Amino acid sequence: MLGAGRTAEVFAWGDDEVLKLLRTGFPERLGQREAHVAALVARLPVGAPRFGGTTRVDGRLGLVYERLRGPSMLDRVAAHPWAIDRTASRFAELHAAVHGSDGTGLPGQAADLRLMIDRAGVGLPAGARDAALARLDALPTGSAVCHGDLHPGNVIVTPRAEVVIDWETATCGNPAGDVARTLFLLRHGRAPDRLPRIQRALIVLAKRRFASTYLRQYRRLLGIDDEELAAWRLPVLAARLGEGIVEEREALVELIEREADLRSPG
Repeated sequence: MLGAGRTAEVFAWGDDEVLKLLRTGFPERLGQREAHVAALVARLPVGAPRFGGTTRVDGRLGLVYERLRGPSMLDRVAAHPWAIDRTASRFAELHAAVHGSDGTGLPGQAADLRLMIDRAGVGLPAGARDAALARLDALPTGSAVCHGDLHPGNVIVTPRAEVVIDWETATCGNPAGDVARTLFLLRHGRAPDRLPRIQRALIVLAKRRFASTYLRQYRRLLGIDDEELAAWRLPVLAARLGEGIVEEREALVELIEREADLRSPG
């Protein structure tokens, strides 16, 4: 075993590949969707891992990928904090390259967000569900590849190039929504509670610096204004609540309430 997450375990599969094996009890449609997405993005010039198809082990659905050797961008920042601006700028270049690819054939971004907002259900503050869905309906659709969960931990720095991983949430949609999601992850992702308070504070400062440098460089490359990003914030936050991450719930509800108030008429 090389790693484990909420939905799958990852094992070595020969010398040059890994097997991502869906956990027992999770719907196979999750793995089938990921396989569909992986086959599509592997053919695009977006630095995705080579996909080797599906297999089964003890009745569990597995996806075969090339084995990537190297640290993540997150590890790079931790090891070389003095290079944070350069790393954040490169991260923005990768995200812009993703958005420069045609996402035809991928699941729809708006449909995925709507599903997650519905899943948040009664956990949303009063009126927030309807407000989030109304804003989502008013937003322009797009046809770009959107990763859906891009952060420095999902970029592996290999000897040949940076490779973006974890494409199971990829959609065809509007890049502004994808940038809004990444900015949330960069600005509001929690530092582990086990770390000393001063170390957590330094991580928060580093993340803010990374996020501002990323956004500045992205704007240079593709252009995006504050109004576009603001329009996507409430749907993105409400959809994040639908992921059911207990540790984020209190802070997310506060952000959703603040966003709904700030964006309400008058």
